[in-house]
Amino acid sequence: MDFGENIESNVEFHIKDEAKRLLKEIELVKKNVENSKFYTGMRLDLKENDTIQKKIFGLLGSTKKFQVVIYGLGSTEYSFRSQFQLAVALLLKQDFPNWIDNIEIYDPCMSPADIIVFKKLGLEVLTVDENCKRTAQRPTIFYMPNPYFYLVGNLLGANWSSSCLNQICLLTNSFHTMLSEMPQASQNLETRLRLLEVLDFTTEIDIKTSDSQMYANLFSTEIAWHFFDVDPKIDIDKPEWYWLYMQRYLEDVFLEDMGKDHLTGTQFANIFGVERGPRRLRCNKVPHPPGWIKLNICGIGTKGDQIGRCSGIFKDEKGKCFDMYKGDIDVEDNVIAGLEALKLGLARCVEGRTNAEKLIVESDNVILVQYVNGRPEPNETTMHKLTEVFDLLKCITCAVYHIYEEANEAARDLVLSAECPNSA
Repeated sequence: MDFGENIESNVEFHIKDEAKRLLKEIELVKKNVENSKFYTGMRLDLKENDTIQKKIFGLLGSTKKFQVVIYGLGSTEYSFRSQFQLAVALLLKQDFPNWIDNIEIYDPCMSPADIIVFKKLGLEVLTVDENCKRTAQRPTIFYMPNPYFYLVGNLLGANWSSSCLNQICLLTNSFHTMLSEMPQASQNLETRLRLLEVLDFTTEIDIKTSDSQMYANLFSTEIAWHFFDVDPKIDIDKPEWYWLYMQRYLEDVFLEDMGKDHLTGTQFANIFGVERGPRRLRCNKVPHPPGWIKLNICGIGTKGDQIGRCSGIFKDEKGKCFDMYKGDIDVEDNVIAGLEALKLGLARCVEGRTNAEKLIVESDNVILVQYVNGRPEPNETTMHKLTEVFDLLKCITCAVYHIYEEANEAARDLVLSAECPNSA
């Protein structure tokens, strides 16, 4: 066989040959890890740490051995880090055969050579991507050496009851470190909420890495054992919790964003053009963060004999109205009427009449809010009005937020009223 020939000419040979070489590499890596201070300390803890011993044998109960499931390993063919992380699992099975049973493994990055290697090493290769949503049916150790944050959330969610959590152990990134490093992204929200909820029931035992740079970087962050002890009487398994915590979390994020001095109007548009705010802040008046004033706007298009109207009400940090305006506009489209209301309000800010450097705009027209935050593509007429609004938005830090009609009652009543004392 000519090893320099094109791989395409004999794919099967090259895969098998690569698998043989990988097996030799992994055996060498395994010996290296076995003799390292990192693994020596990890093994010593498992044998002598009273807390770990108590948790492990408490989990096992009358069951003889743990099922081990590996998620998020990556590919040993393309990553030395994956080889080291796999060696840890192989050594644990070798050194603790009395309480570790078979090992199952899955990663979407597995190559054909990886699969051959895993099977040769006695691992059961899963053929279906469970997306880390395995519900434990028996005492199970989930080893997730390099997971995406949301995959940890998936695993916790699949086992979100006292009966399931109390029979699993997670060998993965430290929950505390995860919470401190997790980006504020919507795909991580469930994970963050579940981690915050489960921390009170979690015993986290850090695994010390050695001073060697290789072993310090073996895992993407601090790795730890995680054991759970959830009282069956605790309502952690009630389905309502996620919805409620989601609301509270989003409210906190909204108010936190409002308190950031460095965020620009464009950045607020990127947030509120994508993230749909929590229900409580849509149904009720959003509290004024320090340094902001609020403008509630409403626009109603021409209908029959009634010409289109627009209005706006300014409120200070205490929620007190200090300025209002009302105008007519001969358009049928409610969005364009609402944009006219926004334009008039922004003009007052730019002219200095409101002394507003940071402005929260609330509208009950969701399409208007989306247009102003740069999401859907407007028609030509709407774009003309938007251009006028965008020119004014360059002069002020502004966050445009969608609320429900009941929270916009004052602006809606004003647009329907016969008079406006402070009307321009």
